[in-house]
Amino acid sequence: MNRAKLKVVSFWILTSLLTFELIYGALWDFNVINRGYVYGVLEHLGYPLYLALILAYSKILAAVVIILPGLLLPKEWAYAGSIILFFAAFASHVIVGDTIAQSGFALGLGVIALWSWALRPSGRRILPLRNSLK
Repeated sequence: MNRAKLKVVSFWILTSLLTFELIYGALWDFNVINRGYVYGVLEHLGYPLYLALILAYSKILAAVVIILPGLLLPKEWAYAGSIILFFAAFASHVIVGDTIAQSGFALGLGVIALWSWALRPSGRRILPLRNSLK
């Protein structure tokens, strides 16, 4: 497999994992799956419980925007929000004294989101201003 094809395959694998996690995580946040678990985590981290609903809707929107073609500027915002979400979750767990085993999943998801963003094909990137004027 050549380098360009490997990059495209890697992008789609990472992007599929990211969008799956965003949708699956939203179902947890909506309290559809494993009822009460997210509320316990939010309480443990010191966040208000209504944050679960905000995160759930944000994750659904981000997943849809990331997976759809076009929507280049919203896609940048969706990636940024996802990366911040996962790295902030990691930091929150570390700050309250959780172990790497408890916080590492969020760190891993942040890395997946960052790599998905970095490997985007050119059609999923905003062109620099100097190139778009030519």
